[in-house]
Amino acid sequence: MTRAMMIGWALSMLAGIGPAAAGGTPYPYQSCFEAASALHDVPLDLMLAVAATESNWDPDARSHANAHGIMQIQWPGTARHLGVRRVAELYNPCLNIELGGRYLRELIDRHDGDTTRALAAYNYGPTRIAASPTLPAGALRYVATVEAHRDRIRAGGRVEWRAAQQAGGSMRFDKPLRAERYAATMNRHIRGAEFFVTALPSGDHAVRMAVGEEGLSALDVSTLDLLGWPETAP
Repeated sequence: MTRAMMIGWALSMLAGIGPAAAGGTPYPYQSCFEAASALHDVPLDLMLAVAATESNWDPDARSHANAHGIMQIQWPGTARHLGVRRVAELYNPCLNIELGGRYLRELIDRHDGDTTRALAAYNYGPTRIAASPTLPAGALRYVATVEAHRDRIRAGGRVEWRAAQQAGGSMRFDKPLRAERYAATMNRHIRGAEFFVTALPSGDHAVRMAVGEEGLSALDVSTLDLLGWPETAP
């Protein structure tokens, strides 16, 4: 087990003991965000906003720039800098979130607490930003998007840019592909239930859970909570 994998495992165990989420709104993998936020002293709303901007909380996201997972950690450069030796490790949600928090902390410190330049470096790469006295237009748009997400998270209201909304025992998504990806993630991690996608009259798509005959194990219940499912009682 690599050091990065050990940290991801430890965060999974610690998840759920952090402070309440910003605005009280539940988010996928919220407990992992809370643990990483506390571990690296990075504001929780900042981490959530970066995740929203980078991947819309998709743990299987991959970009044309070869960035992977919820926090879009670039392979191999950034990942290896952070101690990851296998690209598959970036698809461990808690580990990916911890890496993103650690990298944000590093960039914030490198830029003497200037969050704007730290976010620009996260998006464009630290070398490109360090070499430029003024921020590129694309980096400024990225920063503006992250800050807009932070404002909505702080307000605690409905987040329009969010892919999923919780809806009493299901998760509702605005696009079928996002619903299918979420259902696939849940089916990989929860042994005592099956997750399936249904179309709604509104045009959204809901992911619903059917519990098996043996019911949910204690591990299933804690994992459901970790992954942001609205009902975790067995």
